[in-house]
Formats: sequence, C-alpha cells, structure tokens
Amino acid sequence: MKKLRCDKPYDIDEARKKKGLPRRRRKDSRTTAYELTIRVPDEYRVYFDGKKKLTRTAFALNKKGDLKSQVDAFEDEKNAELERRLEERGWVRQGGGKSESGRCATPIGSYAERYIDIRSNGSVSKETIANERRYLQYVDAAIGAIPICEVTAEDVEECLLKVPELSEKWALERQAAWEENRKTARWAKKHGTLAKPFKPVRVAGPDMQSKVLKFIREVMNYAHEKEDIPKNVAKAKFLTRVFKKSKPLIDPLMADDAARFLQEVEKLPLCYLKVTLLLLLNTGMRPEEMLAIRAGNIVFDGNETIISITGALDRDGKTIKDYPKSDAGRRSVPVDDYTADTARAWIELKSEAAKEQGLKPSMSMLVCGPEMIPRTYQSWYRDWLRFATDAGFEGVRPYALRHTFATLNLANGENIKTVAVLMGHASSAYTLDLYAAYVPNTGIGIGKRYMSFLRAAA
Repeated sequence: MKKLRCDKPYDIDEARKKKGLPRRRRKDSRTTAYELTIRVPDEYRVYFDGKKKLTRTAFALNKKGDLKSQVDAFEDEKNAELERRLEERGWVRQGGGKSESGRCATPIGSYAERYIDIRSNGSVSKETIANERRYLQYVDAAIGAIPICEVTAEDVEECLLKVPELSEKWALERQAAWEENRKTARWAKKHGTLAKPFKPVRVAGPDMQSKVLKFIREVMNYAHEKEDIPKNVAKAKFLTRVFKKSKPLIDPLMADDAARFLQEVEKLPLCYLKVTLLLLLNTGMRPEEMLAIRAGNIVFDGNETIISITGALDRDGKTIKDYPKSDAGRRSVPVDDYTADTARAWIELKSEAAKEQGLKPSMSMLVCGPEMIPRTYQSWYRDWLRFATDAGFEGVRPYALRHTFATLNLANGENIKTVAVLMGHASSAYTLDLYAAYVPNTGIGIGKRYMSFLRAAA
C-alpha cells in the first residue's frame, strides 16, 4: 500500500495578510494557521468518496515541533483509515506490507473486486463495470480464494473451464426462484396464468470464456504493474490458443435475395420504417446507429448525399450518446439518390407534423422514428418482424443487412479499406478477417499474365 503523504503546509495567515484580510479566529492568538493537504492517488480515491485531496486546518506555535507533530498525526490518521478500508475488502499483505519478493497474498477475488472499485470512479462506463462484475462472479466461484501471487496458468484454465457449468447452475437457480414466484396468487392475477413455460436455459460458452480470460489478464496486468506479482500468468500462449473469442455470425443475403428485399422495401408507402430499411441496406450501419440519425446528420447535396454517423442509441433505448465502440465508429457514408429522396420527403413530412403540434422543427430532430423522441430498438424490431414476415424474409436478422452491404461490395471489387471505413471497423485487417470468403480471388491467371509480361518485355 502506498503511504499517503502531506504536502508542504500552506501558511493561511500569510496569504490572508497579502490579500488585506484579517486573521482567522483562534483560541490561542500566538498560533499560526496552516492548511494541511494530502493528495489522494487515483487508485485510492474510491475509499475517500472520490475525493482528490484531503485537507485540514492546523494551528501551530512553531514549525519544527508543534506543526510537524500535527502533520504526522494527520498522515497517520488517514493512512490508518485507508488500511482499515482496504482490509474490509480482503486486502492483506505478507509481513504487514510487501514481502521482500514483492508477492501479494490478497485473494484474487478480493483483488479483482478492488480493481473494479477503482475503475468505477468514472473512468469507464457503467455498462463496462456491470460486465466486469459478471466476470468477477466466475472468478470468485472458481479461484477467488487463491492468493493472487500463487495463481497459475492452470488455475486460470480451470476457472475458464467452469464457466459453462457455473452459468448453467446459476441459470437453473434463477429459474427455480421464478417458478416459486409464479405460484403466488399475485403473479397469477397479473399474468392470468401459472402455466406459461420458460424459455430454454442459456448457458455461457466460448464468448464468455474469452471475456473472463481478458478480465483476468487486465487484473493481473494491474497487479504486475504495481509489483504485487512477479508476472502475468494469464498471458500463457495455450490460454490464448484454446479460449478464442468466436467470430460474429455472418449471415448476408445473396445478391438475388437482396434485390428482392429492395423491391419489397420500395413497395412500402412513405413511412419511417421504409427510411430505416433503406438506410440499413444502403449504408451497412448498425441498427443502434440508424436509430440515432438526426436531420442535421444528413447533408443533401446535388452530387451525392452524405450521412454522418456520430452517435448510437444507448441500451436503455431512451438516450443517444457519442459512439462508444471506437473513433472509427464516427464516420460519413454516402447514399444513393432514391434513399436520399425518400429521407428528404420523410423529414419534410415529419417537420409538417411537428408544426401542426406547435413544435418547431430543428436539425436535431430524429429521422428514424414516427415520434419526436427516440424509437427504442424493441419497438422498431417489432415493426421489422412484421415486415420480414409479410415480405417472405422470416428469420432474417436486421444485422444481416449490414453483412449484405459488406459482402456484396467486396464481391463487386470494392477496395477492402473503403469497405472497412464505411463499416466503422477500427482496421481493414478485421474486415478482411470477417469477410475473407467474399473477397474475389485476384490471383486467378496471375501466372499467365506474369509470363506474358516478361515475354513482351524481351
């Protein structure tokens, strides 16, 4: 544990004298007023209610004796308070601090919990903290009691292998609790039945194992940087090789199905759903990005209309925030004339409706929704399901339109870098990794062309 230290005492009386202000009232007029300040390191602020500084006013007769003793007492008090709060979270060190070998005996579960608490002071989003607490449940249940300095790569492997088992166990426990709740008269009165079946239990698989491994690595990286452990055993190569994150499901429409989908969309009357479907098919944007498009994001131009993607609908379905994935998510995508004309007509229609309600249309007006407030993903998804069923595309996911945009553009010879930028991927390598099967094989006939070139040059 880092010891908290006090800054050089600040002479309050001298400062007030320079400003022409009177001295503060005190019991002994012979004393001088000082302000004592302790700057709290980032990792310990959570234990002091997020405070960056701890301050106290001291009245001392002299600097060498009286003031020094008060400074020491202030430091000892705050260090004792910090140690007490750390111990409440299981923070124990060999030999009352760091051992000679720099090995921390705190259980990895407690250490990981403290790591999350430190990050929850606003440096990361609430969703990330909630996810990390889910990962911590698996770590606690499997290897949480092992001191972090004694954790081996095999222990990490055992934890990851138990993820599906623990997931199924907890899911069944939750289902049993719900089943008991369904037997109450209150539940039956609200829902009108006791026989509604539950959905099949969902069990965590390779994706969750990969996420838990990444979380353990981050915790042990933090411990390694603080010299609490000699090395990060979670970085073992066999863990990386075995517990890989699975690739996203790639389920694009084939060219003839995509053409038929477009025809069905064009048959729709002018409405918000038609605009949303055209945007998804024509730009490859994500549904949460599409629902966050505002009138000011669309730049209508005589040559080509451009849509700027700068935000996404939050999980709560009510707020729009700056795009959280990466800087590459903020991008501009072009659209064809038909989509642009449809979007323009819809914006004009929605603006007229707003005026009739006594509202003033603005550039911040949301485009993809019949109301002035954000359309939640679930509400839009219900409209999607009705359209997909009526048009003969039952079972097709909205995300399939994004994959259709990428695969058909690559199949038509578009540059991989251009497609990566339009998709909002952080790198073209990721795009190529996902859609490698859809990139045309440009190597066909290269041998003949190469030899013909050499003979022609002779």
